[in-house]
Amino acid sequence: MASTQRPILCQKITAMLQGKSFSIGDRLPGERRLAEMFKTSRNTVREALCNLESMGYLEIREKSGCYLKNKEGCISWEMLRKRKSIEASRQLVETLYLVVPGLVRTETLRLSPADITELETATSRLGEAIVNFDLSMISRVYISFFRSLAEVSNNGYLILLLKELELAAKNLEHAGTGLSEVQIDSLFAYHVELFNALKTGQPEQAEKLAKYCLQTFSQMVLPDS
Repeated sequence: MASTQRPILCQKITAMLQGKSFSIGDRLPGERRLAEMFKTSRNTVREALCNLESMGYLEIREKSGCYLKNKEGCISWEMLRKRKSIEASRQLVETLYLVVPGLVRTETLRLSPADITELETATSRLGEAIVNFDLSMISRVYISFFRSLAEVSNNGYLILLLKELELAAKNLEHAGTGLSEVQIDSLFAYHVELFNALKTGQPEQAEKLAKYCLQTFSQMVLPDS
């Protein structure tokens, strides 16, 4: 599905750009070449490049191409706000997919008993929202869960991201095409496993499960294109 291909492609492109082969100001390969390299469509490449521009990695110059602007990225909130609301929400969710798994991995062994209790409460709230098929609440609880992790790490960048995603929550409420019971069950099953991995101090497992959770969450709250 396109909604899950884009964040994965963004990850692959950023990994390529952060390697030694690229320097600030370098021009990226064209859309056709990138599509061949990553075995995807030019449309998906184009959307991923737009997302990476919004995240601050790239500069897209009309009739010239894409150029590496920053290897670490820096989200352009102004640029996101200029886009249609659903597209801004899409890019925020996909940005979350890019940054949260790494955060989960690094913070798993730093969680205090109080942090675990807070995450457990958020997990219980997620269960209640799922039982009620409440997409609005599911979105807000998920944001709250990962924001708690960001606050443990004092990661100002991710805290800002989650605040912006909260502002976009109303758009997310209306973006879903209907809740699938299979998606709902998968999300909660992955989430419970994620919480248990965090609680028992398994960083690699937690990172993998965070990716599964966010992929399922993205499919639920964003329409396919």
